[in-house]
Amino acid sequence: MPHDLLSPPLLLACIALIVGIAAFAHGVIGVGFPLITTPCITLLTDLKTAVLITVLPNILLNILSILRGGNWRDSLLKHWRLAAYVLLGSLVGTQLLIGLPAEPLKLALALMMLVSINLNRLKKLDWSFLRRHRRTSEAAFGLIGGILSGTVNVSVPPLAIYFIGLDLSPVATVQLFNLCFIVGKLTQAGTLAAHGEFTAAILWQSAGLTVLAVACLIPGMRIQSRMDASTYRRWLNHTLLLMAVLMLVQVGLAWAR
Repeated sequence: MPHDLLSPPLLLACIALIVGIAAFAHGVIGVGFPLITTPCITLLTDLKTAVLITVLPNILLNILSILRGGNWRDSLLKHWRLAAYVLLGSLVGTQLLIGLPAEPLKLALALMMLVSINLNRLKKLDWSFLRRHRRTSEAAFGLIGGILSGTVNVSVPPLAIYFIGLDLSPVATVQLFNLCFIVGKLTQAGTLAAHGEFTAAILWQSAGLTVLAVACLIPGMRIQSRMDASTYRRWLNHTLLLMAVLMLVQVGLAWAR
């Protein structure tokens, strides 16, 4: 049972350190908590456990990020359909998380991290067709983002591409990111709970990590305007690349056995 792997104190300490760093980074740039925690914790345990242990911190951080910045109701009213498609995709994705073996999911997670690293290059492409076919692109990118959120906990790449195409303001982008994240996480949490995946130990540990995450999020938010975003992004990309390579090696070794 993968949940038993969370009992050693050293492992819990490592997970707490990862959650603290990820929450601080999330406070600085408004997104990024699952993008950091999921691959890091997956290297220590397994993907399903990484998802379970971070569900509660994810939900609360997303709520705080949505409320920050003002005029959030306008953003949500204009783009509620996207969140609905993310919900549907998350239902499908969580079923895949429960039913699929670990290796294909790890491979998908590694590939999504590689796509995340190259988002700046994707910005240079012509995405104007998204505005011309608004309803179709909203459905396609919302469903894909939801499926990725439910399976590998990382929905940034498709949602980022969609927001790039709409040319939204930074505040609206952060708010919509977090709206989609929280819809995906609530759907994921409900589906996992319905399948009996949560144990009392996981819930208590997740609650403790939630307190830690909020404590680290607040100072990150306070220094947001003073942080060099390009430097942070460069270091994040290097870290994601290393983790993606390690995960691909893990998958290769498992399939070679």
